[in-house]
Amino acid sequence: MLQRVDHIGVIVKSLDEAKQFLGETLGLKLDREVELPERAVKAAFYRCGDVHIEVIEVTDPEIRKQRLGEGVQARIEHIAIQVDNLEKTLSALGAWGVRTTFTEPVQVGTAKNLWTDPSTTKGVMYQLVEKG
Repeated sequence: MLQRVDHIGVIVKSLDEAKQFLGETLGLKLDREVELPERAVKAAFYRCGDVHIEVIEVTDPEIRKQRLGEGVQARIEHIAIQVDNLEKTLSALGAWGVRTTFTEPVQVGTAKNLWTDPSTTKGVMYQLVEKG
C-alpha cells in the first residue's frame, strides 16, 4: 500500500526566492520544474536524499491567498506518499473515513495523484501518488 515519502510540498510567495534559497544557500540539486497553468501553479522539485522538496508558487492572487494565507512567505502544505495502487489505498483509507479533495485522480505527467481532505486526516493534507 504505502511505499515511501515522495516529497514535501511547500507553498511559497516567490518561487524565484525559494529556488535561490534551496539551490544556492542549501546547495540542493534542482531535479525538475513544472508549470500547470490550468491549476495556476508553477513548481520546482529539489532532491534531498531520497525525498524531494517541492516549492509551489500559486500564480492566481486569490487562490494564492487561500492556499498560502495573508502575509505568509511559505508554509508546508502537504506530505506526498507514493503508493503502489491508488484505488486500493483509497478504498482502505475510505473505510477509516478519509476523503479526498477531488473525486477523480489528477494526472500529472505519468503519475496519478489525489490529496486528502485535512479534516479527515487529523489536520494534515497527504498527497497520494501512484507513479506510472
